[in-house]
Amino acid sequence: MIYGILLESCRDGICHAYGSATWQRVVEELNFESESFTTLGRYDEALVERIAECLSEALGDGGVDFYMQFFGECFVTFFTNYGYDKILRVAGRHFRDFLLSIDQLHDSNRFSFPKMKSPLFHVTEEDENGAVLHYKSKRRGFQQYIIGQLRACGHRFFKQEILARVQDDLSSNECNHIVFRLDFNNTSGSKTKRIVPNPKLSDVTSSTFFKVFPFSIVIDARMRIHHMGDSIKEIFPVGTVLIGRHFDDVFRLIRPDIVLEWNRIISHGRHIVFVIENRIPLRPNASIVAKKFGASSNAQLRLKGQMKTVLAWNMVVFLCRPILTTTEEMLSVGLFLHDLNFYDGSSEILIAGMQHTRTLQIAIDKQQAWVAKLKGSKRELQEWRRKGKRLLYNMMPRHVAQLLQDGVLANSICESHKLITCLFAYSIGFKDVVQKLKPDQIVESINATVNAFDQCSEHFDVFKVETKADSSYMVVAGIQDRSVGQRRGSTTSGSTLHSGTLTEELGGDIKNPLGLNQAEIIAGLSLELIKSSKRVISPLTQQPFPVKIGFHSGSAVGGIVGAKNFQYCLFGDTINTASRITTTGEAGRVHVSDTSYALLRESPYFEIQSKGKTELKGKGTVETYWLVGPKADYMAAAEQDPFRIHEESQSAVGQHQANMYENTAIQKLDPDKTRNGSPPVHRANMARRPSIASGTCPFSGQQLGNKPK
Repeated sequence: MIYGILLESCRDGICHAYGSATWQRVVEELNFESESFTTLGRYDEALVERIAECLSEALGDGGVDFYMQFFGECFVTFFTNYGYDKILRVAGRHFRDFLLSIDQLHDSNRFSFPKMKSPLFHVTEEDENGAVLHYKSKRRGFQQYIIGQLRACGHRFFKQEILARVQDDLSSNECNHIVFRLDFNNTSGSKTKRIVPNPKLSDVTSSTFFKVFPFSIVIDARMRIHHMGDSIKEIFPVGTVLIGRHFDDVFRLIRPDIVLEWNRIISHGRHIVFVIENRIPLRPNASIVAKKFGASSNAQLRLKGQMKTVLAWNMVVFLCRPILTTTEEMLSVGLFLHDLNFYDGSSEILIAGMQHTRTLQIAIDKQQAWVAKLKGSKRELQEWRRKGKRLLYNMMPRHVAQLLQDGVLANSICESHKLITCLFAYSIGFKDVVQKLKPDQIVESINATVNAFDQCSEHFDVFKVETKADSSYMVVAGIQDRSVGQRRGSTTSGSTLHSGTLTEELGGDIKNPLGLNQAEIIAGLSLELIKSSKRVISPLTQQPFPVKIGFHSGSAVGGIVGAKNFQYCLFGDTINTASRITTTGEAGRVHVSDTSYALLRESPYFEIQSKGKTELKGKGTVETYWLVGPKADYMAAAEQDPFRIHEESQSAVGQHQANMYENTAIQKLDPDKTRNGSPPVHRANMARRPSIASGTCPFSGQQLGNKPK
């Protein structure tokens, strides 16, 4: 896991270098929940490399290594913009001093990032032309990221161009171990000779040395403890044998992650911070005061410091101090201010540090609480955005809603559809009934009709254009097939199998798994409307309202009407013809025009019969048809549909709106091209239709109870 500050620096760098649109594309490709990251949040470390891969594919002008180096440079820039550059600037006068201080810099950030698993940086060789740097970490794939960081630090803080390359890869299954060769001007880092030599002083005795360093451990070449400072001895039980024991028997090496060997201690001891912890138990119940304050008797003591080689002794001295943040910790291990190093002000630093630590911890706790609250707010915001989009996509076609979201002026949206299928449903006698009802009864009756019809249309890939006060219901199929960039000349007549990113975003169902063309979709809907209309009861006659249904296919023009309350409207002869087809039909039957019949005549799902010649106002006599009903295949699919309308359900407006939020699905249509100006005929349905007995519902896409073996 890594902190979000690394990912946030990647986002910031991409936005500045390649624009916000590129970052938005990365967010969509990788399906991120949010467009930004919280700096103290914890994320998967693989996200950095995934972003680099996505950026490489999207831009096509560099490989993954190039963008990993770029992200390393972005981190230094991001780090600097937040004021952390002061820590890096005081790391050393020269770049080689900075390399030797990286380990201490990571250790200084332990309060801001308490769960940080910092890598190990260790300089093993150096000359006038550069140095050899070892990088060791549990994370993998970050070597190019480190190169980018080193180059950015050298250029920004030390005005040097750093040439970095991977010299060797010593990685194992446990960790990633990379050896870098860094080429830079290292002549200024060498020590200059003093003109005035230091005066010669007598050697310091060992007793004086251990008084100055009460927390110290002397280790010989066999890694055995040769001597200990008095303050360390006091924390162990009286009589415990410590001198002469192997160092690893008494203490556990916490950091760095190396094998506890003499040569490795000598190599790393120059500039690496060591942390050890006691293996054997400390003195139990160290003081009566500790019991009084409820301090733990099973405490662990950690010592932090550096390993220094004393050539005259041929030994290594671990000069350390206890890691203590609270007075309770001091009491639990049996230490007092008198035990600390008096000459270097350790006690004063500890007291001040305890106060600052407590204040800092309170601030960190508050920040983490705000981070958790921010995450919840982001999730809530995303959910409300989804609900808003669902509502918007019910008010107008998907592609029109996307145009409005992209900033296109509403009244500038006007488009032509070469082929759509328009359905009208009229409740006969509704006008006469409402004249005898009270206002609240009129609204209730209209709601009952609209809700019953809406529940049907929700399961089909159609768009409801309008509902009038006379309870007429208008639905079209074919206008949902258009993409955002396709604003002219819709040629849609074909199927809608899947939605694009909108379906994933809104979590919608697949509404047309059988691959029906637009006329077949309307035919299936009209049969459901006939069934549903039988549940809409007249409050006067206590009988169902007789309903006429008809549909027609043809061209139309659509656009946004209004400046405040936007409404998507369709205009053209197709709309008028569909209305006349409906009015010339019969109650309880579905009247079909000749152009719609051309899209249905090869359908294996619906049975059509000729009505004969029909007189249409302004059209003359035309051949029309009756939709008799569904065939066996369609009936088998409908019986397995878990979303069938229950006979007893007559939901109120509130329930309808809830369903509208939760069940709206967005599909992306595949337009079929017209040929020679004639309406296209769907001829590829059988190739796309799944078997009814496949164990998957053809309407919802869900697995059924009896799965094929």
